[in-house]
Amino acid sequence: MATTKVLFLLGIVLLTWSMIAESRDIGIGRSLLSDDEAMDDDVSSTLDSVGGAGSPDADPTSAGGGPDPATLATKFGATGAVDASGVKVFDVTKFGAVGDDKKDSVNAIRGAWIAACKGNAKAKVLIPKGTFRAGPILFAGPCTAPKPIIVEVQGTLKANTDLSLYTDPEWVTFENIDGLVVQGTGVFNGQGPVNWKYNDCKGKKSCAPLPANLRFFSVTNSVVKDITSLDSMYFHYHVHRCTNVTFTNIHITAPGNSPNTDGLHVSVSDRVNITNSVIATGDDCVSIGHSSTNIGVSGVTCGPGHGISIGSLGKRPDEASVSDITVRNCTFIKTTNGARIKTWIGTKPGEAKNIIYEHLIMQDVQNPVIIDQSYGGKKDRTPSTSVWKISNVHFRDIKGTTVSNLGVSLQCSSKNPCVGIEVTDVNLAFSGTSKEGPLASSCVNAKATFGGKLSPPAWSICVALALPSGQVPPTHTPFIFSITPLSLILFLSSPPHTLIHTHTLALIEPLVHSSIQ
Repeated sequence: MATTKVLFLLGIVLLTWSMIAESRDIGIGRSLLSDDEAMDDDVSSTLDSVGGAGSPDADPTSAGGGPDPATLATKFGATGAVDASGVKVFDVTKFGAVGDDKKDSVNAIRGAWIAACKGNAKAKVLIPKGTFRAGPILFAGPCTAPKPIIVEVQGTLKANTDLSLYTDPEWVTFENIDGLVVQGTGVFNGQGPVNWKYNDCKGKKSCAPLPANLRFFSVTNSVVKDITSLDSMYFHYHVHRCTNVTFTNIHITAPGNSPNTDGLHVSVSDRVNITNSVIATGDDCVSIGHSSTNIGVSGVTCGPGHGISIGSLGKRPDEASVSDITVRNCTFIKTTNGARIKTWIGTKPGEAKNIIYEHLIMQDVQNPVIIDQSYGGKKDRTPSTSVWKISNVHFRDIKGTTVSNLGVSLQCSSKNPCVGIEVTDVNLAFSGTSKEGPLASSCVNAKATFGGKLSPPAWSICVALALPSGQVPPTHTPFIFSITPLSLILFLSSPPHTLIHTHTLALIEPLVHSSIQ
C-alpha cells in the first residue's frame, strides 16, 4: 500500500513537470508547421470539394474573342491532315490561333478540340511552336473519336492574367475523358507573378482561389508526359476523381517563395502514378489528399518545396480515408519537409494506412521524416486532438542530410495513436549550424518498431511502451516505442543499454492516468 502511494505521488510530480515543460514549448506534441502553411490547405480542401470548370453549366466561350468554337469545329473539322501513323491532326492555327503572344486564341483551341473529340477518326490536337495566349480553356468529353485522343503541345500556352475571366479555379481543364494523352515539349505558363499578390484567402470564409494551371477531372486510362508547367497562379496540377492516370517526365517550376503552388495535388482518385519528374515549387511537390487509393510516386526530384505529403487530411467532415500509397526512389533538395503525413485537429475520424516511403535521398532537408497530427493548430500549439488513425506506415532506407536537429518526428494523436509504424535504415547526418545540434528523434503517441542503421538513434528520445500484461519484448528484436514524461524519466534513470521492465510501466502509468481523469 505504501509503495502504491509513493508511486501515485511520483506520478503527480511528473505530470506537473510535463505541463511545465510543455508550457515552455519544448517541441513535444506540437505542430512543426507555420500557421500560414496550415492555411494553405484550407483552400485546397475547398478545391477538392467542387466540380470544376467543366460542369454542365460551364461556358467554353466565356473568354476570348472570335467565332464560336462549335462553329469553328464545323467549318474546319474536315481539314485535319493525317500523319504517318494514321492519326488526323487538328492544328489550332488552322482554326485561327495565332502564336504571336498577343491574340487570345482560346476559341480556336476549343474549336480544334471539339472537331477532334467529336469525330470518328483517331485524332490529335496540335499546338505548334509559338506563344499562344488563351483564357480559360476547357477540353471536355466524352469523345466519340477512337482512344486515345491526343493533345500535343510543342509551343507555349500563356494564361490570361485577367482574373475576371475565371469563373472557376482553373486555367486549363481536361474533363470526362477516357483515353487521353497530353504530350509534347511545350510549356503551360500560368504567369503567376502577375497575380500571386492576390493570393489572399487566409482567414476568409468566402474566397475564390487563384486558377490552377492544369486540372484533370474525371479522367481515366490516360497519360500525361514530357510537358512543363511554369509559374502557376495556384496549383500546377489538380487531379480529382481520376482513375488509372500516369504523369511521367513532367517538369514543374516556380520560385520557392511562390504561394500555394503545389506541384501535383491528388484527391478522390485511384491508381494515379507520378514518375521520373522534376518538381521545384513553393509548396508540396506532391500532395495526396483525401479519398485517394493506390497512388505511386517514384523517381521524382523535389526541391525547392514542402516535400511529398499525404494530406493534409481531415479538414472537412466528408473526407474519406487514404490507403495504399507508395513513395520510392525520390530525391529531396533543400525542402521544408521530406516524407510527411499531416492530419487536421478536431475533425471527423478517418484513416491513413498502408503507406510506404522508401529509398529516399535527403539533401539539407529541414524535416526529413515527419508525422504531424497537430496540423492546423493554434499559435499556442495546443496538444493534438486529431482523431484520424494512422497505421501500417513504413519509412525505409532514407539517407542524406538534414539542417534540423530533429531527423525523425512522429507526432501522433493522443486520441488515436499511430500503430504499426516502421522506421528502418534511416541514416541522416546533421548539416545545420552547430547551435542546433545534436541530431535527435521525437515520438509522441506512436507505436513504432526500429531496425537497421539508425541516425538519429531511436532511443535518443523514443522509449519503451508497455506491452500487454505478461508480454515481454524479446532480446535483439525491434522494440515498441513511445514517449511520455514518466517513461522518459524512468528510461534515463535505468542502467545503460537496458529496457524498462514491462511490469513497471504497467503498474505506474495507470496511476498517472487515473490522477488526471
